[in-house]
Amino acid sequence: MNNVLFVDDDENILNGLRRRLHAIRPNWKTHFALNGKMALEMCGNTSMDVVVSDMRMPGMDGSSLLEKIRIAHPETTRIILSGFAEDEAVLRTVGPAHQYLAKPCDEILLIDTIENALELKDMLQHPALRALMSGIDAIASPPDTYMRLVKALEDPMAGNDRIVAIVSADIALTAEVLKLTNSAYFAITQKISSVSHAVRMIGMDTLKSLALFVGLFQGFKGPSHITVRLNLLCHRSQQIGVTAALIAEAENLGKQVSMMVPSTGMLSHIGSLVLLMNRANEMEQVMARVENDNVSIIAAEQEVFGAAHPEIGAYLLGLWGFPSPLVQAVAFHHRPADVPERVMTPLSALYFAQMLCRDINNEKRAKPYVDQIDMAYLEELGKTDRLETWRQIAIKVNNQYKTLTR
Repeated sequence: MNNVLFVDDDENILNGLRRRLHAIRPNWKTHFALNGKMALEMCGNTSMDVVVSDMRMPGMDGSSLLEKIRIAHPETTRIILSGFAEDEAVLRTVGPAHQYLAKPCDEILLIDTIENALELKDMLQHPALRALMSGIDAIASPPDTYMRLVKALEDPMAGNDRIVAIVSADIALTAEVLKLTNSAYFAITQKISSVSHAVRMIGMDTLKSLALFVGLFQGFKGPSHITVRLNLLCHRSQQIGVTAALIAEAENLGKQVSMMVPSTGMLSHIGSLVLLMNRANEMEQVMARVENDNVSIIAAEQEVFGAAHPEIGAYLLGLWGFPSPLVQAVAFHHRPADVPERVMTPLSALYFAQMLCRDINNEKRAKPYVDQIDMAYLEELGKTDRLETWRQIAIKVNNQYKTLTR
């Protein structure tokens, strides 16, 4: 039975939730707290699977509460509710919550969001996935450059010069940073050749993602034909990330949110990268099934490994301490309709960017990727008229990446 804690200073709201949830979610053991202090005491006595907190409460607000829970109980999924627009941009990106919901929140959406969080938690603890990952020695820890970047970013005394020095010492990472900076996302008129300038432009989240991806790629010492696949995967992931970020901007998700999207795109196929590096022969079987038998990549990976690259990537990123919104986006980037929100999000942008980028690159498939887009999901978002605009964005990014990778 899952333990779910609701925190709100309005007792009427808690009483209403208590009455309704008892009848419709008997598999949840629900707990209720009127303030942050009471909530922390409950978390200390009971292992909570999910905590849902109001943002603005007297004494300890929801953000402070969830930050304390994050430190003391990192395994607990944290959801925050706020009726104030000024909270949204911050909470969606850098706040202590895994997910943000606006008040007043539809009851069905709230329940679906909690169920989704519990499903993700179960997915990442699935025995088949854990057995697969336990047999892959190469992913015990992230690459060295990535770890040095993280350490420098956690050091309040480390300035931009130290970050630039770490990047500059890694030739492959330097090349990818400059390539990304000169991509369509930044819409610059003059080519950037300064690492210092490039680092300031792309932001630390994207830089860390690049360092992780490039570092794993550099660590591969296998056959040349697998290296070719890895190189293609690395470039395609960057392309998808940039396309998704431009789609997010076009849909007015906000600059702060859009700036997170390139890193999510880059890391969306970290599971594929790890499988190619460690289980190359089986991945060749997977690709043969996809290209010759019209089987989806997810179905083919499930057949061969018992798990697919989205949950493998999400498992690794969770293990390495990446923020939960990014982990969730990676886990569901092939099936965004399984996430209850029906508004345009970074996950939505990532999904459509992925499908469009693959379609315009003419990958060998029985039918174009664009014909495999979940149109019902697109209609639920109210975005059917935007697909061609997004396709033109994908074409622009693809053309620029062809120039940059010659």
